[in-house]
Amino acid sequence: MVTVPETTPETVVETLPETAPETSRESASGLPDGLARSLPGIFEELAREHRVTGAQIALYHDGTVHAHSYGTESVRTGRPVTQETAFPFGSVTKFFTAALVMQFVSDGDIDLDEPLADLLPELRTPGGSETGLGAATVRQLLSHTAGLPDSIEYADMRGPSYRRFATACAQAPALHAPGLAFSYSNTGYCLLGAVVEAAAGMDWWTAMDSCLLRPLGIEPAFLHDPRPGSAPAARSIADGHAVRADSDNAEIVDHMTDLSLAAAGGLVGSAVDLVTAARLHLDDRARFAHEHLLPEDAVRIMHEPVPAAEPFGLADAWGLGLMSHRSAGGVWFGHDGAVGGASCNVRLHPADNIALALTANSTAGPRLWEALVTELRAAGLDLGHYRLPEPDAPRVTEPDAYLGTYANGDLHLVVMPGPDGGLYLTRADYADYRLTIHTDDRFVAQDNEHDGLPIVGRFVRERSGGPIVLLQYGGRALQRL
Repeated sequence: MVTVPETTPETVVETLPETAPETSRESASGLPDGLARSLPGIFEELAREHRVTGAQIALYHDGTVHAHSYGTESVRTGRPVTQETAFPFGSVTKFFTAALVMQFVSDGDIDLDEPLADLLPELRTPGGSETGLGAATVRQLLSHTAGLPDSIEYADMRGPSYRRFATACAQAPALHAPGLAFSYSNTGYCLLGAVVEAAAGMDWWTAMDSCLLRPLGIEPAFLHDPRPGSAPAARSIADGHAVRADSDNAEIVDHMTDLSLAAAGGLVGSAVDLVTAARLHLDDRARFAHEHLLPEDAVRIMHEPVPAAEPFGLADAWGLGLMSHRSAGGVWFGHDGAVGGASCNVRLHPADNIALALTANSTAGPRLWEALVTELRAAGLDLGHYRLPEPDAPRVTEPDAYLGTYANGDLHLVVMPGPDGGLYLTRADYADYRLTIHTDDRFVAQDNEHDGLPIVGRFVRERSGGPIVLLQYGGRALQRL
């Protein structure tokens, strides 16, 4: 373990060229006066306070990007973070995959409501009638309502073939019927990689590179690029770091993302890249040179809440590739992501023409984001963010009814008593979380080893007073075995 070295933060302010005159608009809130000037100080202070190894923040508003960087790319090299440093996007990759899919929808190559079996032969049943995954649609994949587990494992997880991935999906048991409920699914977005390949006639990596990233002016970079002859990323990629609660040291950790998860979590880039892509969703998109890449009707569809998507634990609502959060100033859209030792957050407010992005290469990144949201709200920017209320019902004194194993595909969590007499939520390859259950069936799980945020979730009963049948946290539903 290495102590994080001090570095000088980098600040860049870039006024972007106009491509069309600004149209008049009415705003419910807008950017508070002076916030752009005070943001570097707020960002640096919070990054130091939360012992983040390295981070970037970018703020776009009305034609100008304010970008700031802090810390080091890796405690191994000591190289400082710059605005060009690439950070793992984690699940914010889904924001880009959704935009890529919507490009093909706009061109008429993909129908949002066409059964997947018509697009992917691997999902067709021998009899031809589609009642399982083959009956699900692209819209349901985009909104996490297709009934797929969060993740699956199969023999070629590190292979680049999404046709093989689709075959593995066809053999995986569903959580529920398509369109019935929301359950966050990396599997669904990997399957969208197969949909893109079927529609585009090229692999997901090439389609993302040539149809979206390069046209946006973003230098493409992936955690893994399996294409023959592909050169190493031209950009420096930040290492992941773990920060322990009882130490000022940071330890390098692997990003832990299989090649087959690329369409769900395989992109890397900067905070500036994120606000660049977010500009496609703002009301001033007419002044953006690349607005043609995602037609306005496609943006509108992405923003519309999907009725079946109730994302408990993640957001107020969910559209196609974007979560939405209500605030006093209107609705914010965005996405959050994390991989081993890194995190990423993006928020955008279309009516106020604001986009904000944060990247961090530390397990302390989520705490930095939570603190940043609080500080920005105090400064007058009511940033959209979802917070589950802490349960206020009395604690459960006899927890036996909750003990057992809960599964979502290959994700298995066990509620079990610990040696100290407490209750724990445990997963074999992760730290144990101490569990506090309340009489309203909500729970708080806290990792006491790492400096992570507590997890708030809930148990779901078959009926009032009946047996526990599901565990929900982080937007995922796990069936009780």
